[in-house]
Amino acid sequence: MKRTWLSLAVLICPLLMPAQYVLSQYTPGGGSAPYQPAVPSSSEAYGGYGGYYDGGGTTAAGSAMQGMASVVNAAGNYNLATSAAAVNMTQARKQGIENYNSAVTTYYQTREMNQAYQKAQRGPPPTREQLNRLAQAGMPKALESQQLDLVTGEISWPELLKSNEFSSHCAEMQKAFTWRSHYGAFNYEQLAKVESVANAMLSQLKSQVRDADPTAYSQAKNFIESLAYTARRPV
Repeated sequence: MKRTWLSLAVLICPLLMPAQYVLSQYTPGGGSAPYQPAVPSSSEAYGGYGGYYDGGGTTAAGSAMQGMASVVNAAGNYNLATSAAAVNMTQARKQGIENYNSAVTTYYQTREMNQAYQKAQRGPPPTREQLNRLAQAGMPKALESQQLDLVTGEISWPELLKSNEFSSHCAEMQKAFTWRSHYGAFNYEQLAKVESVANAMLSQLKSQVRDADPTAYSQAKNFIESLAYTARRPV
């Protein structure tokens, strides 16, 4: 009987081996092949102690041994299932990290490709000389001498601005530029007044855009803007 119990103890010890030991034998990403977890049934794993005890349950001792075998079988299956689940979780975590890294890498690569494409479409940036020419092209030009007499301050208005709708504004401008021709430059208040009148003339001109001749409209608009620009400069 002692020999029988000793044999049973030798058999039980390896079956109750903890899941941590099973996991320690597997390193994800290592040189060994990935572990494919599988949980066999108790009959496959331990055979119901059929290989070590065949006394059946005909006696009290045999029934006890049979019950102990069932307990050992269940414990072994539990440990194996636990270790397999832990390996599955490790593999899933590793795959999740790899998927995230792949998504981040793809995002930045796509953004760099898009930026390179946009840069190629825009071409080289403009030089400082080109920017200066563009800025000067968009600025109004000062009126020429045949448009504004620097000695008397007489303004030669375009035909479209000679209509009655602009008569009061033209009179205010003429008075201001006559004063300027004698004293050389406007002060801050006078310049603000001139620019206010110029804005009023542009608003009035804009209301006639549908009825006015396009060429005459463009000439009148440019003239008002040049007049306001000239007002900022001394004679």
